[in-house]
Amino acid sequence: MKPRLVWLALVCFVLGAGSLAAQTRILTGTVRDSATGAPLAGVVVTVPGTRLGAYTKDNGSFLLANLPEGTTSLQVRFIGYRRRLITIEPDATTVEIALTRDFLKLDEIVITGQSTGIGRENLPNAVATINSDELERTPAPTLEAALQGKVPGAYIQANGGAPGGGIQINLRGISTINAGADPLFILDGIVISNASIANGQNAVTAAAAGGNASNQDNPTNRLADLNPADIEKIEILKGGSAASIYGSKATNGVVIITTKRGQVGRAQFNLSQRFGVATIGNKLGQRTFKDSADAASVYSPALVAQYFRPGRRVDYEDLLYGRKALASETELSVSGGSDQTRYFISGLVKNEPGIALGSGYKKQGFRINLDQTLGGRVALAVSTSVTHSRSDRALSNNDNTGTSPGLVLPFTPSFFDPRPDSLGVFPVNPFERSNPLQTLNLLKNQEDVWRALGTVSTKWSAITGERHNLNFTVVGGADYFNQRNDFLSPPELQYEPLDGQPGTVILGKASNLNATLAVNGAHIYTPLSKGWSATTSLGVQYEYRELNNTSVSGRTLAPGQSSPDQAASRDVSQDVRPGKDLGLYGQEEVLLLNRRLLLTAGLRADRSSNNGNTDKYFYYPKAAGSYRVISPFGSLDEVKFRAAYGQTGNSPTFGNKFTPDTTSVYDGNFTTSVGTRAGDPNIRPERQKEVELGFDAQLANGRAQLQFSWYQRNITDLLLDQTLAPSAGQTTRIFSSGATLRNRGIELGLQLIPVQSSSVYWVFGTSFSRNRSLITKLPIPTFQTGGFGTSLGVFQIEQGK
Repeated sequence: MKPRLVWLALVCFVLGAGSLAAQTRILTGTVRDSATGAPLAGVVVTVPGTRLGAYTKDNGSFLLANLPEGTTSLQVRFIGYRRRLITIEPDATTVEIALTRDFLKLDEIVITGQSTGIGRENLPNAVATINSDELERTPAPTLEAALQGKVPGAYIQANGGAPGGGIQINLRGISTINAGADPLFILDGIVISNASIANGQNAVTAAAAGGNASNQDNPTNRLADLNPADIEKIEILKGGSAASIYGSKATNGVVIITTKRGQVGRAQFNLSQRFGVATIGNKLGQRTFKDSADAASVYSPALVAQYFRPGRRVDYEDLLYGRKALASETELSVSGGSDQTRYFISGLVKNEPGIALGSGYKKQGFRINLDQTLGGRVALAVSTSVTHSRSDRALSNNDNTGTSPGLVLPFTPSFFDPRPDSLGVFPVNPFERSNPLQTLNLLKNQEDVWRALGTVSTKWSAITGERHNLNFTVVGGADYFNQRNDFLSPPELQYEPLDGQPGTVILGKASNLNATLAVNGAHIYTPLSKGWSATTSLGVQYEYRELNNTSVSGRTLAPGQSSPDQAASRDVSQDVRPGKDLGLYGQEEVLLLNRRLLLTAGLRADRSSNNGNTDKYFYYPKAAGSYRVISPFGSLDEVKFRAAYGQTGNSPTFGNKFTPDTTSVYDGNFTTSVGTRAGDPNIRPERQKEVELGFDAQLANGRAQLQFSWYQRNITDLLLDQTLAPSAGQTTRIFSSGATLRNRGIELGLQLIPVQSSSVYWVFGTSFSRNRSLITKLPIPTFQTGGFGTSLGVFQIEQGK
């Protein structure tokens, strides 16, 4: 090339570079807390309609390059703070932004689809959300216990007092009689198990006897495995419209749990150490007899003469439940990262001794969450955790054999001393079948669980533009746990020889796998007018699950033996429950009138291996709307009126469609015969149809919020337990009936911020809910179910009641 041409090319390059530099617009800024002035790291700053965006650094600063010319908008979002939309003038090169804490969660994004969400200001349903601050504000032994009192319309009750869980969650009343009653639990996009596996103590207590079909083994439900400190947010979908996107598993509500993710910035370490002591809250008390004549008026004079001593009063409650051992909990987490890679790592060590002898709970957990951006359009999120827990359940709850201390104490006088002698031998309790102090000292009821959870989520932003955004998300993961139960009631216990088989041992081993794969697509259309937008989402979800529970029980043990193979008589049982579900869904959300009016409609189609016809799809539609009125009068900032309709289902439990076989030995030969419980080959899910009306009001410049909801849900195709005629050769069957159940109720919630300053804030909340259930149709005669036997009362199912 000639020298003149080289110089000409160089001059053109320099002039072109200078022209390009002149077109490059750079904006810098800082984001701070409006109350304290502290810089906020990890705040997301984006330019709507473009792919431009940045995270703030540790000092709250950010930089955006290649901004469009002219007036530009910035959207600023950060978890726990009010969202801001800021206008940037054409000549602006720097900006200072202040964010206000969102104590009342007015600006949070709530899940409305498998991969979509919407701001709470437009939400057409009553959805309760609990964030990490609320979970950690008051220490709780388990995650479900931390939710108590925080969700209107949620009834959360402990099954027993043993540490480590055992809690039932009921949303908006009873929705079934014989199907599953648990809500559906979703963790980071996958379905997880909350199974409660019996430990075998029914072999001693015989709680499942008479009119009571429940064994009342006081098991731990597996939600207790989660570490509350790892949770970022919990969303509870109570209504049919909100839960309809989960179809035939959502009648009892849906609990969506999202774990914490790393934030952009340098590593942040958090170490929490808690110590405490649990004590008995309220003693029932015992009668003190003033003399032997007073005692003989209640108990046998011969026993009174043998055991009564003037002035002796044994405090059984202090002996059995007076332990005051030190409890401890250590939590460590580290999080941070860059624009491309973010991480959150946590560990937990927990030790919670129970107040009852032989009770306690220990847990260790480890979690790693990673987020990686690949090439700007693909985001990868990985969540993994491993938990190990060991609980000692002691012996509690109901029994029909006089073995549980709670049932023995009311019949044992305070002048009887149950403590052992100098050789460690416990005296026989002549007033009852057992010595409760001996029982809690020698009985073993242990549960050991290992659990692993893993989720991989990939999001591909196929189209990112000013008007069109198209995203595809693939979520896959598995939840696996292995549980071992060791129950030993040694032969030296007072009640053991009474059945002629001294010594009872139960060895239980269970494993459970839940695997989920979901593919979702979402298209967001925002026209240039900016007055409205539309979100279209489609998806498919596949779930596989299998519970395999094996129990080996043995009776008549030699002293010192604790293995079932050392028992004189043994029994083995196995319960295997596989299942496959496939669901398809579509949903459309339209925001109109400058984001004041929301209209949404959707449809879910499900099929399941638990249904009689495994190829048939059951359809669950939804429709909802909300309208916001801005500053209608006085100190009322905004009021939103909402209405929603949705259908959900409740799948039959495993095996309802099958007639099981039984094996036995007859005349020396091995035989197989038809079981006594008949299956229903036409069984189908229960169906719930719900209407919800309500309003949400914001007052006093965002420092007060009032929520009201009225709902009515009708549950049809109830699964009932039918007693068959003796001539049928079988006794009972679970079948899909024409029975219907109605739930009607109201929910009211109030949140206030009486004090808010740079150093102090006070958030006050209260709620009220009421639910009434009614059997509106019962095509079979009135029947009883559950309870404690007909002499003490049972539940009666009767039309009109």
